[in-house]
Amino acid sequence: MTRSGDAGLEPADRDRRRITIVVAATNFTLYALMALGAWAAWGGLQEAVDHERSTIGVIADGLGILVINLAYGAAVLAGTLALGVVRRGWAARVLVSAGVAAVASLPRMTALVAVSSTPVSTSYVLGIGLLGFFSGVVGMLAALFAATLVERARTETRRREVEAGRARRAVEALQDEELRVRRLVFDQLHGTLQYHLVSVTAGLDRLTEQLDAEGARARAADLRGWAEVLEEIREQDVRSLSHAVFPSGADLGTEEAIQLLLQRLPPQVETSIELGPVYRRLAEGGATPMPVAERLVAIYTVEEAVTNALKHGHARAVRVRADAEPTDDPAQWVFTAVVDDDGTGPARPDPPLHGLSRHRERIENRGGSLALGSNPDGGGRLTFRLPFVAAGDR
Repeated sequence: MTRSGDAGLEPADRDRRRITIVVAATNFTLYALMALGAWAAWGGLQEAVDHERSTIGVIADGLGILVINLAYGAAVLAGTLALGVVRRGWAARVLVSAGVAAVASLPRMTALVAVSSTPVSTSYVLGIGLLGFFSGVVGMLAALFAATLVERARTETRRREVEAGRARRAVEALQDEELRVRRLVFDQLHGTLQYHLVSVTAGLDRLTEQLDAEGARARAADLRGWAEVLEEIREQDVRSLSHAVFPSGADLGTEEAIQLLLQRLPPQVETSIELGPVYRRLAEGGATPMPVAERLVAIYTVEEAVTNALKHGHARAVRVRADAEPTDDPAQWVFTAVVDDDGTGPARPDPPLHGLSRHRERIENRGGSLALGSNPDGGGRLTFRLPFVAAGDR
């Protein structure tokens, strides 16, 4: 429910007003306690003890001093807010605060002098009067300044959130465009180009058969050699390039794509993949919980880890284990992967990442982490954590 004093104010003005009230009330409460201490220090407490007949009377005088100063602070706060200082410039804030404090100081001093134990010396009255006036002005201006700082901090936070949102949407748009281009190039390589190469190879085979039938065996052998070269290009170069653009099985799921890349390894390399129960539960019903962008990062990272294990660690066995971990956000998950091998392992605690460096950069840009080290058996171990939003929650 909006208070009547906040009616007609913009949300930012209402926030500044509330912060001003809290800070000013704190300032004036502290001042009231300080004024009570000044009353006791200037002999007011002793005066009350000397002239009052009971302890209750002494306490009543002290409470009276405290209440008068609290009422003064409340009057300054209410008066300045009533004159709309929240929406004014600093020059107007200073003038309004000083004017209200000056007006409120007159009844304050009258009430203080009326308390029988108040010291009546000119220096006390003048000092406590000026102190009250300046405390009223400074207390209000400090509260307004604090409210301004808080509002600026909130504005800056909102601006950064807006900029972060724009940057995030721009990155997502670039990722979507990259995926679209990858799929387009993959389709052209895997479909159109391979179809043309197969058609040309089939035509060369027919010409070879025709030349064999005509007795031109030398020319037939040449054509057969070129046909074999084209078939090798299709099977190795074009397939490898299409996989580099968009991994085989990536549209089916992370596990399927990793299985396919492991199956392409030489038969003498022992491979296995183990997907944990949490990720399997997310993937129930044939779903692919990890979005394609993160899925590609995970697949390429595992592929590079396997490549490094074979090339630099001379491994003969590779084991991939992966799972998902929940976070405080029900839609946010973390894909965790461990790639172990039986190779020589890193030669030092901080080994070079070789081609993994660019994958670590991509993972860290998404809030994850990547580390390369040794497993308990002495081989290499690559671990990475990749946050993702479940596809069904996007």
